[in-house]
Amino acid sequence: MISIDQAARQIGGAWKMAFNRGDWRRSLDRATEDVFASMAAFILSAPLVALFTISAQRASARIPDFSESLYVTTPLPALIAADLITYALDWAASLILLVMIARSTAAGKQAAELIVGYNWIQPVIAAAQLPAIAIMASTASTALGGLFGLPALVLTLALLWGVIRRGLGARPAPAGAIVVMLILVGAAIDLIGSAAMRALFAT
Repeated sequence: MISIDQAARQIGGAWKMAFNRGDWRRSLDRATEDVFASMAAFILSAPLVALFTISAQRASARIPDFSESLYVTTPLPALIAADLITYALDWAASLILLVMIARSTAAGKQAAELIVGYNWIQPVIAAAQLPAIAIMASTASTALGGLFGLPALVLTLALLWGVIRRGLGARPAPAGAIVVMLILVGAAIDLIGSAAMRALFAT
């Protein structure tokens, strides 16, 4: 089991990788066992996803426009379970896509650092989503939520773009195209998850 200190060091290394700070390779463990150990990032991300779900349910209950949302009509335990499953599937599908791209290019030998960097940046991305939804839950204001959500979106895109650039040795435009692909994969999985939840909890 990876320690908190190790996790913090790896998250810091992934941050440096994303923004090309210093010798980020010295901060990021990239051996074969480290690739598998980096999956522990899910353990750090999962509580943040659950907290997002709880806040999203409260926000949806307070905002009239969301009164028919799944976050209002579905029991909280089921919501948390569904969001965690969807999150895990999105994560796995994204990794598969990135590995396929790495293997189809000259970056195949860099796949380890790409996977490790992608995994360890996920807790940061999950944490970045919380302020906006927490503000929506406390103020019932979608405008304020959107205002605080914009920096989180910019940070998320920058982190993904940076990790992909360094992990694949990609130029800016191809790296951007891969980020778009990851977003589309996530959107498709979210749609499937929402459809499944509606089928299970239709009233």
